[in-house]
Amino acid sequence: MVTAFHPVVRPAALRPGDCIGLAAPASAFKEADLQVGIGVLHDLGYRVQVTPRVLDKQRYLAGSDAARVAELHALFADPTIHAIFCCRGGYGAQRLLPYLDTALITAHPKIVMGYSDLTSLLIYLYSQCHLATLHGPVVVGDMRPGLAPEVVQQWQGILSGDATMMQPPEALVAHLTVLRAGEAEGRLLSCCLSLLVCAVGTPFQPVTRDAILFLEDRGERLYAIDRMLTYLKLAGVLDGVRGLVFGQIERVVVDQHLPYGVEEVIMDVLGDLDIPILYGFPAGHCAQPLIVPFGTPAAIRAGRLHFCEAPVVRARS
Repeated sequence: MVTAFHPVVRPAALRPGDCIGLAAPASAFKEADLQVGIGVLHDLGYRVQVTPRVLDKQRYLAGSDAARVAELHALFADPTIHAIFCCRGGYGAQRLLPYLDTALITAHPKIVMGYSDLTSLLIYLYSQCHLATLHGPVVVGDMRPGLAPEVVQQWQGILSGDATMMQPPEALVAHLTVLRAGEAEGRLLSCCLSLLVCAVGTPFQPVTRDAILFLEDRGERLYAIDRMLTYLKLAGVLDGVRGLVFGQIERVVVDQHLPYGVEEVIMDVLGDLDIPILYGFPAGHCAQPLIVPFGTPAAIRAGRLHFCEAPVVRARS
């Protein structure tokens, strides 16, 4: 058992017919792309609530900070909304953190799902509200036709709290690379690497000692990945971490000619850590993204990441 952390609140699981509220805390997007994602959610058996505000645009943001904060507060406070799915990442979630109402959110815990820039929101909800959340697909772009049946089944397992279905499908994790062998247990913190770096030194920085960290990113050069990992190490963020799992970090075009890759960079910086390190887990910025819990116990065993506890509670009155 993990005892070094504060207790975490697991929100209620989703059931068929439940209503998902869509939020736009970060960048703007096109309505046509949103409708594709809504169609997928309908096919999964959920109702969807969306307001015209989600299509707001202010520079590179999906509306003003005040409007995006008000939207989140309204979704948490609305008893007819059972989960909050974020429409898109990009940039902007971090701007909202000083204005979020911790007491309101804590009084109405719900499933919240997103990744990439939404890592800032997930970190806030975990560190300030002690809420377990989901590092998972956004509605615009990730929820689309052509998803593998195993991916959709894992989504449904996570959202419903099914202890068997929620596990990463073997067909999708069979090719994980074991960079450093070993076993570990700890609370799983699932982050976009660059956004975890942005949280260091803020009031929202999560406690990472005794945790298993899942880290992924997109569009970063190899030297930048080196720099961010080195910074986390120097800042003490990796002190006491029990295990590391990396996503499928795609090599950018400008680095295609280099004779080394992400795995070599990771081990060059972190190879002296006496912990298991895995690479290539399919979540975040990848074609077939699984959902990874944020804030609940997990384990690394035999070169695999296992979710030890559902991030949601199935019973609901």
